[in-house]
Amino acid sequence: MRLSISLLTIAVVVVASLAVRYRWSWAEPLTRRWDRWHPYLSAYVRCAPGSFTYLFILVVTTWVLRSSTLDVRHALLSEHSTNLTRLRQDPITVLGSSAFWVTLPELVLWVVLFPLVLAPAERWLGTLRTIVVFFIGHLGATLITAAGLALMINHHLLPHSLRNVVDVGSSYGFWCVAALFTYRLPPRWRMPWAGGLLAGSIALMVARQGFADFGHFTAIVIGFCLYGMTRAPAVRHRDHWPIWRPPEVVVEAERERIDARDQLLRGDDQEVTRRGRRPPGR
Repeated sequence: MRLSISLLTIAVVVVASLAVRYRWSWAEPLTRRWDRWHPYLSAYVRCAPGSFTYLFILVVTTWVLRSSTLDVRHALLSEHSTNLTRLRQDPITVLGSSAFWVTLPELVLWVVLFPLVLAPAERWLGTLRTIVVFFIGHLGATLITAAGLALMINHHLLPHSLRNVVDVGSSYGFWCVAALFTYRLPPRWRMPWAGGLLAGSIALMVARQGFADFGHFTAIVIGFCLYGMTRAPAVRHRDHWPIWRPPEVVVEAERERIDARDQLLRGDDQEVTRRGRRPPGR
């Protein structure tokens, strides 16, 4: 059933793409909407290459997990987990690789939140600063959480088995960037945004009493503490850019690029048609 739905979805996407590409008459309303939104969507992606590249990698790794057997899936996640055992054995590798493996429900969440939060944050901070902030949050929250977990295990407050628990994902880095994104929002939105992040993380930490929820809270606090990253001249210049819409100059450049590409493709199609009508040589 799941495979049938996936194949049906792929078929619909392929047919819609062909209909827009060749401007089939029955798809004229879809083509008009695509022509209107295509430059904005393309510019939105091009302004945040790191966010969408990272999202694509997560889609690939999640597909690998979903297509693997349970044993292989467990082995992959255990190998890249930032639990206490793996941090002791190979800290450098797991601190980097753990951010590239997520579960399917988490991936669905990122498909929504990356374009809404991570992409505009990248457009504001710049790709390099966003990567730095993400990994400061990811590494900082992971290490602080691991230290607290080890302390509690050593004092017999938590079971020893937690040393080998699977802990992978993008959430620490994401919530760090989301917290820093507070300083980009209009002043009247900042307190509700920051309060919501803190209240939500504290509520989950109290309700579930999981070490990962403590890590989310830690990542959010780290993000608030990185205010200095927002004071760079290039970042301050982008304070005046739209938050959830690419700058008009970028959209216009993207529109011109798409028009030039379409003209080239139409020219190639016409040339192929003329060659097809030409009588065969002797």
